[in-house]
Amino acid sequence: MRYQVREKIFRLGEDNDILNEAGQPALQVDGKVLSLHGLMLVNDLAGTEVARVSRKLVALLATYEITIAAGGTAEVHQRFSGPFHKKWTISVAGGTDMEMEGNFGGHDFIITENGQTVATISKAWISLAASYGVDIIAGQNDLLILCGVLALEAEQDRAQEHNRGVGGIGALGVGGLGSGGLGGIAGDLLRDHNI
Repeated sequence: MRYQVREKIFRLGEDNDILNEAGQPALQVDGKVLSLHGLMLVNDLAGTEVARVSRKLVALLATYEITIAAGGTAEVHQRFSGPFHKKWTISVAGGTDMEMEGNFGGHDFIITENGQTVATISKAWISLAASYGVDIIAGQNDLLILCGVLALEAEQDRAQEHNRGVGGIGALGVGGLGSGGLGGIAGDLLRDHNI
């Protein structure tokens, strides 16, 4: 199944839809990224919460927790693999881990499970300039994979804010994409409490 996701989905201060390949809304994302936990609620078209994604406050590397309303949890976290070769993992509770690798900033990466590609994220087949596609093979947990992609999008957005000097101490470069370090946490605390 193919989905279309808007870049900078959390910057517009409004709910945003994830579209199916026909351009019709499939899910709604309520990104509360100004909250301390960077909470995102994923709702069905009736407005019922089907999943939530939140950033862990204390973690050596950036980590997001996914909770699926129908049951199941996972964590999306960066693995240390060198400064120029970032890798992320979706660790599924009671299941098989999925690996994410590629050009995250360019929305050109893959998700694999047991060495097999289960999803491809790319701007190649999307005609909308500010969107990218998520192509998930049949038989996968689409909601879980989409939540993993949303976690990466949220962390990339946080890193860009820190690099632009938004977020207090975190702007010193200690907290950006993939670090989630103490500088990022301190900057978040200061920003969230208007200090």
